[in-house]
Amino acid sequence: MNLNARRRIEALTLVELLAVIAIISMLAAVLLPVLHTAKGRAKRIQCTNNEKQLATTWFLYATDNAEKLAANGIPIRVPTQNIKWLQGQFVIAEDLTNADWILNPQWALYARYIRDGKVYVCPGDPATVNYQGSRYKRIRSYAMNNFLGWEGFPSPDIPMADWNVPRKLGEVDNAADVFLIPDVNANSICWPYFGTYMDRESFFNFPSAVHNRGGVISFCDGHVSYHHWIDPNTTAGYSDNYHRHDDSFPGNIDIQWLQTHATHPK
Repeated sequence: MNLNARRRIEALTLVELLAVIAIISMLAAVLLPVLHTAKGRAKRIQCTNNEKQLATTWFLYATDNAEKLAANGIPIRVPTQNIKWLQGQFVIAEDLTNADWILNPQWALYARYIRDGKVYVCPGDPATVNYQGSRYKRIRSYAMNNFLGWEGFPSPDIPMADWNVPRKLGEVDNAADVFLIPDVNANSICWPYFGTYMDRESFFNFPSAVHNRGGVISFCDGHVSYHHWIDPNTTAGYSDNYHRHDDSFPGNIDIQWLQTHATHPK
């Protein structure tokens, strides 16, 4: 067989080449969604692990302090005085990047237990924040139910007088139904606490919906679960001013769920 004939036999025809390309394209179309789903599941697993550590620390702190709950509420910007489980209010731009509010025991009660800042960041959130035109690592994705362990100045926004506000572990009723720490919408997170209005259907904070239109939430009995949000306003999480902390959506079933699981009347 001469050389030209052998080359004709060994070479792919145009039709064969197109067939190979089509097969590769079909395989990619099948595999890419699978890989995307697997990546999303891995992020949710990591977020769940983070929440388990935060919930475990909540119990450890109470155990070490005669059942007193870790202090939650409005940050006190004086070291060692009435410090909270962590500090920081993201309406103040520099707080977005100040890991001291989380990892320094002078400021944060949890800092005595958790030294790895990664525990406070949901992997589904953008990894960085913008501060004065530069990008810095995100330091926090989680906040604590405002009705748990509140200390110090009363909330100027959320009426709490008529509602159960446990300050001891034994004062938490129906612990499996009371949420402890949710992951919070990356644009909406601000204070150490996750606020829930009990007197109106409005978001103080939007919960995170980065995990397939849902979020990861820990509860006061220690379990952590995934919760799928239903209302499109919840999953969109849009506000024209997140730091106003009052986005009204009457009839929103997710707000009703948060109210049911935040606390109960005295």
